[in-house]
Amino acid sequence: MPLHPDDPRLTAYLLGELPPDEAAGVAAAAAADPALALALQELQSVQHQLTAALAPTAAALLPHQRHAIIRAARYADQVGRISHLTQLATQARWWQPLLVPLAIAAVIALGAFLLLVPRVPEATTQDRPLYPIKSDPPFQLSFEIALLPAPGPIDASASATTSTAALATSASAQALARHIAARDLALAASGDAFLQQVAETLRRSPSPSESVLPPLTLRGSVPVVTTPILPLPIHSGRASLSWISHAICTDRQLPPPNAVRLEEILNNFNLRLVGTAAISQGVSIATEVLPCPWKSSATLLLVSIRGAANASREVTATFRADPASVALYRLLGFAPITGIAPGTLPTRLPARVTTALAIEIEPSVIQSALGNIEWSVDGKPAAPIELACRTDVEPSDDARFGALLCAFGQWLARDQADLVNSELLAALARESASPSLAPERTETLALIDQALKLRLKRN
Repeated sequence: MPLHPDDPRLTAYLLGELPPDEAAGVAAAAAADPALALALQELQSVQHQLTAALAPTAAALLPHQRHAIIRAARYADQVGRISHLTQLATQARWWQPLLVPLAIAAVIALGAFLLLVPRVPEATTQDRPLYPIKSDPPFQLSFEIALLPAPGPIDASASATTSTAALATSASAQALARHIAARDLALAASGDAFLQQVAETLRRSPSPSESVLPPLTLRGSVPVVTTPILPLPIHSGRASLSWISHAICTDRQLPPPNAVRLEEILNNFNLRLVGTAAISQGVSIATEVLPCPWKSSATLLLVSIRGAANASREVTATFRADPASVALYRLLGFAPITGIAPGTLPTRLPARVTTALAIEIEPSVIQSALGNIEWSVDGKPAAPIELACRTDVEPSDDARFGALLCAFGQWLARDQADLVNSELLAALARESASPSLAPERTETLALIDQALKLRLKRN
């Protein structure tokens, strides 16, 4: 019997809907073909999850629901001092995961989906259902894929080679590589729906432990003479700040390094940059250049890329450093997963989605020109954005706050620890304090203050 892994007869076989002769044929084909056997295992796993979710005893709380209630109680004594950012949204919506298995059940009954996620040990997937994403064929999002950071460009710095050989052949590295490949397929097939589902999945789940988060390798500085062009990522997650808040405010400890993702911290805030900007087909890019607070010899470039108001667009953007005036640059955040080749850099920017980026630039001479941003929308080149360092212009309050967030992320990750220390972070936080500061920014200053106290106590 000729079969393929997404054949609807596999679902019918598990549901007992095939005649005896066809059922025997499916069983024989699965025994002879490992791919079919794996597909049946995945289908059966989802079937078990649905059975458990829809059983009469389903009124019992799931582990992550119990965790959310306990976490809410622990937060009660802190109300009035600091809001816990997106964690509260997670706790307020603990009941919604029960709706998702119902949707999956309908899809299984129609036999209309293909499982793309490779099977991982049961110990790591318990109580972590698969969430369907609209694509062709449909994609099932696992918790492990939702935990992956947004793909970034290849790290051309020397640090990119460290630890790669040791992890390249390990079982965990191979599993991560499969998850990354599945994520890239989903981004290509249905980027908007995938990003929305990632955010929803993480909101429904408790803060992950260090053991389930992928190991990250910090980026280093890249010499312009060898690599003058940096492709710019247009997607970033948001979850890291809530993980950090939970670790500091609830667990009373600093978060593990692999929970700290600088780009996700930065992208929790709407930064209104007042430097050079441009717009093309509804997509806009705004920039601002300011002195780097942690390195007097460097300049900090902040970039904000915003999607069109009415539709998704194909957007590519690159920072091209001027080799006559720039010696080194370094993309902050977007740390690659240790030992794993980077995934494909997405180009589909959803409508109204904004992504903020930060690049540390070290000039080689005292000169204003830094380079430019070359970009295109739907395959049509847009006018390049010229970048210059002007010493006669004061940075905006938003740019200063963005620099503070960059320093906070590096401090938590022990990145450039000799430069980004507690004294510097405290000084930057004091400079950002203001009676007119937005509430979410005031809460972040309180979070930084608590983090500094934890570091002081630990030392």
